[in-house]
Amino acid sequence: MFAVLRVILTPILWLKYRYGADRAPIKSGPCIILNNHQGTMDPFFVTKSFHFPLYFVASDDLFNLKISPLIRWLVNPIPKSKSMADLNAVKSILRVLKEGGAVSIAPEGNRTLSGRQWEITDAIAKLVKVSKVPLVLYNLKGGYGVDPRWGGKARRGTYYRGCVKRIVPPEEYRDMSVGELFELIKRELDVDDTALGARYKSRRRAEYIERALYMCPVCGSVGSIRSEGKYFSCTHCGTKAEYTEGLAIDPPFGGYDKIYGWYEWERKEIVNRVLAGERVQDTGILFRESVKMKKKIRLPGDTVSIDKDAICVSGEGVSARYPFDEIDAVTAVGKKKFNFYWKGKILQVKGDERFCSIKYVHIFDGVRAAAENNAPDCGRS
Repeated sequence: MFAVLRVILTPILWLKYRYGADRAPIKSGPCIILNNHQGTMDPFFVTKSFHFPLYFVASDDLFNLKISPLIRWLVNPIPKSKSMADLNAVKSILRVLKEGGAVSIAPEGNRTLSGRQWEITDAIAKLVKVSKVPLVLYNLKGGYGVDPRWGGKARRGTYYRGCVKRIVPPEEYRDMSVGELFELIKRELDVDDTALGARYKSRRRAEYIERALYMCPVCGSVGSIRSEGKYFSCTHCGTKAEYTEGLAIDPPFGGYDKIYGWYEWERKEIVNRVLAGERVQDTGILFRESVKMKKKIRLPGDTVSIDKDAICVSGEGVSARYPFDEIDAVTAVGKKKFNFYWKGKILQVKGDERFCSIKYVHIFDGVRAAAENNAPDCGRS
């Protein structure tokens, strides 16, 4: 099946994305392949370098699409809940490796929104240590320029390529600590497309940039960024800039000339403001329960909000509150959705074309981290 898909997809990937891949020096499993996560089609891009079957670890949201049964039949991915520890996924990975298979994982677990590395936990280093198989570190370069997660359509780029960055045999990482191996993984998988010197052409290259940039660094307003064509602006203060073919902001917007700098600033700033009492809200949302391998169940409510204590969903005749201490995790899904895991259920909020889901993830993660940092240490005398 992989051989057939490779023949079919190679011309498609070239025509649509101008993507090319270097053949991997490793010839078979068992091995763990780790790659940075830039685009929707990353599993197909990675596969192009390896001429043997790969078992991909996929988020649970992939398993309740209309084509989920076909995906499962074709490539049998290993399901894993996003942003959460999943013992069943770990067991499946180790079983495949024991049988001589190869497992491909994007340890960020989420496509980058900023162009730089999404947060990774040291759980991936622990898994590699336990596996005792070759570690293959794979770089995708140019994917953020061609198909940014926040964007509407793919752009025509001058560079998009995949290649093995490094192979680390088990003898090499055996004596490393988990922390040392974790730092190696993060370093080798960190890719900055803005440093490639490539250009990515589109007359609508700034379209929907507000899915990633939700706070104005000039006036501080939330939800005021609007894009059109190759430009975007703040509807509150009027500041305007172009998103260039070289992936830069021109002129700098509030001092930021790259998306990732702005993104890191707002990620911290929004948490400070919510902790100070601010509430963030969006209307016109679709609220659903997501069930693996089944059609999503629509739930009442058309407005979502978040404060320092809870996520709330309300609408005509309904108001539901989900306290943070009852939520296991919140994770961005696709371009305009987020899931939150509440009492064993996967609840999903889907917005309109300009909906920014990531601010809800930033707020939840930031507030929880602040609470953990401020918690009394009972182990100290």
